[in-house]
Amino acid sequence: PMHTARFTYEKTKKALLWMSLSNEPFVVLYALIPFIIRKELGVSLLQLSLLASLRPVLSIFSFYWSANLTVQRHRLRHNLISAWLFARLPFLFVPWIESSWYLIFCCAGYELLNKSGNPALMEILKTNLEKEKREKIYTLCFVLGFLEGILLGFLIGNLLNQQFFPWQGLFAITAIISLSSIFVQIQIPLPPIQPIRPPNRSSLIVTILSPWQEAFSLLKMNPDFLRFQYGFMIGGIGLMLATPSLSLFCVDYLHLTHQKITVGRSILMGLGVSGSSYLWRRMLSQQNADQLLSNILIGFSLYLTCLYLAVFHLYFFYIAHILYGLSQAGSHLLWNLSGPLFSGHEESSQYSRVNILMVGLRGAIAPAVGGALCSLLGPAPIILISAAICLTGAFYMFKTKKTIATNDRHQDLRPDH
Repeated sequence: PMHTARFTYEKTKKALLWMSLSNEPFVVLYALIPFIIRKELGVSLLQLSLLASLRPVLSIFSFYWSANLTVQRHRLRHNLISAWLFARLPFLFVPWIESSWYLIFCCAGYELLNKSGNPALMEILKTNLEKEKREKIYTLCFVLGFLEGILLGFLIGNLLNQQFFPWQGLFAITAIISLSSIFVQIQIPLPPIQPIRPPNRSSLIVTILSPWQEAFSLLKMNPDFLRFQYGFMIGGIGLMLATPSLSLFCVDYLHLTHQKITVGRSILMGLGVSGSSYLWRRMLSQQNADQLLSNILIGFSLYLTCLYLAVFHLYFFYIAHILYGLSQAGSHLLWNLSGPLFSGHEESSQYSRVNILMVGLRGAIAPAVGGALCSLLGPAPIILISAAICLTGAFYMFKTKKTIATNDRHQDLRPDH
């Protein structure tokens, strides 16, 4: 019935909006952790490399969180809420446990679970919303979150710079605000869903290996999705290789204050994101994923190049983060919506799980290699090498670009759908 569809639409929209707005204070502060612990706690390059490795490496284990969603779709909401809760809970105790290692432990828990609920969320959005509404609402919430982040960037940057409020307390406060979105997640309506089959009682080895087999089987059967993953893999390696070098470069080479780092990371990046998200959404509807990814990787390459040039003038640091925001907006939308996009009329969580797995595979190597190279060559050369790798990814997507086959499963990619 129409009133039921409208009710579902409004509840889903409200939940997604509050999830974005309530989480943004935590996200703004979380993005500054490498710089905070370098300036305030003097952590080592080893710790920074470990911190940079957490997100991609733990994505391999995040992959298992949603492994059974295809056959247990009735657990979509529970899967999302549990991941959201446990990802943020440890940060409540940061003010009472003054240790850089505890903060790294909190980051490990967050990186393990933050994206774990993403396949469930994307499938909920696909179940409750039509494609056009789904992309429009997701983009709107993404932009509003970054606009909020711009305002918060001024506030948090000043608080950190003037030490007006203990930075440890900010983590607890922002975590509480983010956890409040659980109350709207509980209210997301879903149609009655029965499990397709009872979960198998399998051996440990089968439980560990079967999600990998399913993922590689999916890639083998979908050459377009496989090519998309190759391009994202090359560009992702480029960005991850540079990650351990970034905080060293900004703190030790550019000698930036918390406020200047926040202006770049939150405010200018936020302007880039909010100013380009609508354009990326239009391109997402009118072009195939290969073209979009090529443009995104060129943007990331320009970001790293401008960041390197900041040694000559600080203006390049600010230009770099505007470029990063432009590219990150497209990357975020494409990465998160590629599951529903490539799945067509199939269940989408299996595609979203592959995205998470690929992040984990490249992350198991790239940050560690980047940290080792940084210790040998210094951060500046690594940033240039990373820019070249991102450009290589864009060139690969351009050279292998082909028209998406017009079969039923990919009809969602065409503008007239």
